[in-house]
Amino acid sequence: MQSPLFGRLILPFTLLLSSLIPCSAALGAEIYPNKPIKMLVGATPGASSDTYARIISDPLSKVLGQSVVIENKTGASGLIAMAGMVQTGSDGYTLQLTYTPHTLSPALFKKLSFDPIKDVTGVTMLVTSPLVLVVGQNSKVKHLKDLLELAKERPLNFGSAGIGSGGHLSGEMLRLETHIRTSHIPYRGAAPAAAAVVAGDVDFAFVAQITAKELATANKLKILAVTSKTRSPALPQVPTMQELGLKEFEFLNWFGVVMSAKTPPDIIKTVHQGIMDVLKIPAIRSRLTDDGSEIIGNTPEQFTAFINSDAVKWSSLAAQMGLKGD
Repeated sequence: MQSPLFGRLILPFTLLLSSLIPCSAALGAEIYPNKPIKMLVGATPGASSDTYARIISDPLSKVLGQSVVIENKTGASGLIAMAGMVQTGSDGYTLQLTYTPHTLSPALFKKLSFDPIKDVTGVTMLVTSPLVLVVGQNSKVKHLKDLLELAKERPLNFGSAGIGSGGHLSGEMLRLETHIRTSHIPYRGAAPAAAAVVAGDVDFAFVAQITAKELATANKLKILAVTSKTRSPALPQVPTMQELGLKEFEFLNWFGVVMSAKTPPDIIKTVHQGIMDVLKIPAIRSRLTDDGSEIIGNTPEQFTAFINSDAVKWSSLAAQMGLKGD
């Protein structure tokens, strides 16, 4: 039989314990992340953005303690993937690895159900990477000057991974700077665009360095120039467009992670820190830079500011280029 004293002692303790249990449960529910995270990619498997996403997803899973699952949602220059991310709201369990066309999309697509700039927030820019100008191995073109001479004979067609892609924008920049006549042929991804060059279906294309290097090694295409200001460490023997006389020509693809603008800042901070930890891993750094890319790893504030300023820049250039979306 328990004494009255025991009852008087145990009752306050019981009340205290019961008051703490809801608090503990509430705190547990707020821990992020506590379930798998989706990373959307608006490109086909094997494309540059997909490759970068897969390079960082596994180590990021280990850093965050939850699986980071890649989901490819192709179409409309990544806007289909972005719509899916924006619609998820602010829970922080959907990311997107986006790239260059992101900031061009407001100028191309006027009737969107969301704002690609205002409705997202940057987490970090992962890398920047130049493209290379290529022609098919069987093409009579051996140098940039040959390509420009050919353009005097007839209009040239060029392929890209789609409207607003880096390859498309680089082709339009070449047209504006040299005044050649061109027709843009969009493909559903970088791989089919490169295959079109190899097959001779298009006269030229601007493609990723890693793609060009592999196909050139296999004697399927020829690399004429790189789009960066300085030569690429991945292809040191390839001249820049500026070296070949196009003094204003520079283009860099950029790739970064974004989330819904409604995501709480502390979740953004957690994801950002996780990616920064991943970018410190030597093996990951090596894989990200194998194709000549440069690791950036800036802050959410810096990346968001870049997204806004780049959108303003492309709004003006899109008009000059006469670019229109689907």
